[in-house]
Amino acid sequence: MSVAITEHDMGEREPIQALKDYGVGIDTHSKFIAVCVLVKEGADVIKYERDFLTSWKALLEARHWIVEVIRTKSIPSVITIEPLHYSIESTGTYHLPVLKAFGGTPSVVNPLLASPSRRKTDKLDAKLLAYQNMTGLWPESFVISDEIQELRVIMRQRRFHLQMATSISNRINNFVLRFGHTLGSVESVTSLKNRALIEDMCDGQFIPSEYVCPDGFPDEVKSVIKTMYSDYDLHREKMHEYSVKAVKRAKAMTWDIGHGRSVPGKELFAHFLTVPGIGEMTALVWLSQIVTPARFKTAKQVSAYCGCDPSLKVSAGKVTAQTRRKGNQEIHYALVKCASSLIQKHSEPLGQWGYSIYKRNVKGGWKKACSAVARRLAVALYYVHKLAVDFSYEKYNFFDVPSVAVIPIERMHLGRFEKTLKSNGLATSQDVVNAYFNGQLANARGIGKRCLEVVRVWIDQNKEFSNREMKH
Repeated sequence: MSVAITEHDMGEREPIQALKDYGVGIDTHSKFIAVCVLVKEGADVIKYERDFLTSWKALLEARHWIVEVIRTKSIPSVITIEPLHYSIESTGTYHLPVLKAFGGTPSVVNPLLASPSRRKTDKLDAKLLAYQNMTGLWPESFVISDEIQELRVIMRQRRFHLQMATSISNRINNFVLRFGHTLGSVESVTSLKNRALIEDMCDGQFIPSEYVCPDGFPDEVKSVIKTMYSDYDLHREKMHEYSVKAVKRAKAMTWDIGHGRSVPGKELFAHFLTVPGIGEMTALVWLSQIVTPARFKTAKQVSAYCGCDPSLKVSAGKVTAQTRRKGNQEIHYALVKCASSLIQKHSEPLGQWGYSIYKRNVKGGWKKACSAVARRLAVALYYVHKLAVDFSYEKYNFFDVPSVAVIPIERMHLGRFEKTLKSNGLATSQDVVNAYFNGQLANARGIGKRCLEVVRVWIDQNKEFSNREMKH
């Protein structure tokens, strides 16, 4: 018995990348690269393999060999070889000389994704990458120009000196604590007040203080601490020097924002600084890492790149878990730091929104709030960058409060918390919901974590019911 199959029975129709004319895979090491080229020979696909050293001359020879194999061994002949496409494993910095020598349109792939097989050899890795390249599995990667690499090197040097200065500050505090002085518990040992006090002690003076032990420092320790303060000053000075260089360089550059448009760096910086909580260094980190918004199709992709967008694990049509991928660590750290500052001050609408998340979440509230605000900042920077305009709150709706059936607070059955809520001027269920979402409830008199949890549970149980009622 034949069964008629309808268009609906066919399932969803989606175009898939067709097999390319050739595939090139490169497994990279510090001293050599393993290259595999796949070409069509009639109905068959033939493999050619060869190793090359990583000298500049050898890398250029490798590219020439790849092109010659494709040109002479393909049947039928490949008409368009350039721009050369290839897949290569991401290996920190070892793959960068290959990208510079080969040019073309590379697909730089995470080794964990590219080589999931148990058996691992250089030739197998290169062959698998070549196959993936031929089938178009990985998208084309964004290649950083020398100008941007130069800016990133300056930024990396700045970060190095900042880390060294922080490390020295921590070591000074460690040494000070060893001899009974707890100055660092009040403020940093590199603050003007504490540093002056410690340096005076190193010069043999004793300054009475409740945080200072009368025994002072041994002579050798005095010399060590004074040297460390000198090193600290040197690293702070170098950090400032590289900060000025990086900002000056970025402002002098012209930045691509997509669709054939470009904007002077000075103008772009002015736009970035209108985003709440964003300063020059965060704007600089964003520009040096993102480079151009044209790399991303949507704001969600940018959020994921910045490590601010949770990924869903789905099985049998259900979300089984949420995982937050690391993303770009430099941008993520800078955005979370800005978010933390906004939430602490909560003077801006964005900070107030984050503060309300922090206050109404019993467990992990601060982390959730920082992540949520950081994601909003990433999206805001993306659109400011893409459109080259100042930031505006015009389209933001921070407190999206769900509607619930409006009933007297007595009918919510909140037990002992009913009296406390009424004493804060809340009379109906909608009053309670509004106060919960805008953060007022968390700051109200007599409201604790247990009360917030009870209100949250009530909202979760009643908002779907009220939505159904509203639809009918």
